Amino acid sequence: MDAEWTASALFSPSKARVQQAQAKDWAAVEAWLVKKYGSRVPPFERNEDTLQALLTLANLNESADEQRSQAERIEKAAHSSLTRKQGSLHDEIMQVLQAELANETQLDTLAEVAVALDCPHINVQEIAREIITLNTTEFEMKQQLARVQQQLTNMKQETKRMRTLLDELSGPDFEAPSDVVDNTTEWAKTSKTLKAKIAEYDERLSATRPPSSSTSLEHIFHKTNELEKQKIRLRELENELKEFRELPSDARSARNRLEEAREQLRQLTAKRDLLFENLAGR
Repeated sequence: MDAEWTASALFSPSKARVQQAQAKDWAAVEAWLVKKYGSRVPPFERNEDTLQALLTLANLNESADEQRSQAERIEKAAHSSLTRKQGSLHDEIMQVLQAELANETQLDTLAEVAVALDCPHINVQEIAREIITLNTTEFEMKQQLARVQQQLTNMKQETKRMRTLLDELSGPDFEAPSDVVDNTTEWAKTSKTLKAKIAEYDERLSATRPPSSSTSLEHIFHKTNELEKQKIRLRELENELKEFRELPSDARSARNRLEEAREQLRQLTAKRDLLFENLAGR
């Protein structure tokens, strides 16, 4: 805070008072943080909004600590008194309450305890019973909060794992080849051309009369072999085209399918190598 003192502040009493007040507030906040965290105070930005928020939090925390300490003292007194005789129960608890409270605030504090415990009648036994019930409820709430925090931690870990997996799936290893579309188009055109040729050859064969010489037979045999080769080529291209037609339209699903195909290819290759090694070993 000393670095924030400017020349104008030195000659402006109002600014000097404001900065002195802020310095005191920061000192109080830092003392409270050291009390709560020890030497491991978390880093934070120092500005006016942060100062006001920390001051409010510190005041609320100290108030809550004071109320909790007071409730614990009353609770201990109630537990101790309930184990004794019924005849002296009222006097003993009232004596403990009077000893713990200042003379000027006895009635106000007792009224505040009764209101906080939602106890319409100022009866020591009822107040003690409400304190015990409140303690039980506090314990149950702490247990529920611990379970919720554990579930939240598990969800954060799962979210982190899913994000890591998503980053891996979005990497270059799972991208489809850049020439998939061009190859698919080319194979479709070749398939149409081969179908037209096969139809033409079928038509020519059906119009052919029984051969009258060995030359015609050799020509037909040659054409038949070519036709069979064209049919085999057509089936190969149709099978290759079918693999791409079955790919999902979604790019991510297509990459997953491609990775599965690669894994099957690796398995088949490993199986082939194993069979070859077995044959070579014999």
